[in-house]
Amino acid sequence: MAATEQCCLPISELSAYTQRWTIRARVTSKSVLRTFAKGGGSGKVFHVHLLDAHGGEIRASFFNEAADKHFDALQRGKCYALSRGSVRVANQQFNACKHRYELSFDRAAEVQEVADDERIEAVKLALTDLRSVQSRALPCNVDLCGVITAAGPVVSFTSKEGRELVKREITVADDTATSLGVTLWGERAKQEDATFEGHPVVCLKSVTVKEW
Repeated sequence: MAATEQCCLPISELSAYTQRWTIRARVTSKSVLRTFAKGGGSGKVFHVHLLDAHGGEIRASFFNEAADKHFDALQRGKCYALSRGSVRVANQQFNACKHRYELSFDRAAEVQEVADDERIEAVKLALTDLRSVQSRALPCNVDLCGVITAAGPVVSFTSKEGRELVKREITVADDTATSLGVTLWGERAKQEDATFEGHPVVCLKSVTVKEW
């Protein structure tokens, strides 16, 4: 067992009182990089879900310099050792993970890709049916599974911040006879049109549901 693995803390044991920790986890989902207004200026952030060999899962946010440095390096499906982040109480309204806490990384973040760990699952889902989503307080984050009943074309556009973005609109329905419009972004949107043909079953992790 490698030294980096010996000193790794299970994600389930992370709390606001944990100091000088290192976790070893797989990135199971990754958001787009977005900008936000901050005190007359702007900031950057992206989010990932991290799953370890013990089944613990936690949401992690990378801000500003950490976002610039690690956005391209952190790839969905790969394993990493992460440290020098802060642990805070999770905002469950925006967090699909069941962990009481979430992680925040700034310029001090240390992220190192490690060998793939076969003990870590590819993804962990806590599925919510579409009818139940309708009664949730919005905005919220959920994991969904259903059938793609309709899919639009890939659309490219420029955001207000001047970033080139790509999206695709799909409609998902499940066995509760309920449907929901979902916007796919980035690489998910760029998948071949054939991927969405024939009403395939799809599982979507950490979908943000909000009013339009």
